[in-house]
Amino acid sequence: MVVTELQPNTEIKEITVTTPLVGSGATVALTLEDYGISEAGILTIQGTSMSSTYGAIVTDAPTTAVSSGALTITSGTETGVKTYRITGESN
Repeated sequence: MVVTELQPNTEIKEITVTTPLVGSGATVALTLEDYGISEAGILTIQGTSMSSTYGAIVTDAPTTAVSSGALTITSGTETGVKTYRITGESN
């Protein structure tokens, strides 16, 4: 998993999380504080999946949950390399 901060030192934080090739139902867990995002400040989570044949990029519809400062993202139905863009208010 690779995490990249898109807008450092701002009140709104944006990070992207890229996974290796994973199947449906794979989970990613992040401690929001590690990336400067408030637990109550999640604004958007957008997901895409590059197909396992690396031929198409499609929308991934993940399910998400926040508990005790940890964000858990569970991938949608596509198998592929997942990229999630997470936007939130800084803590």
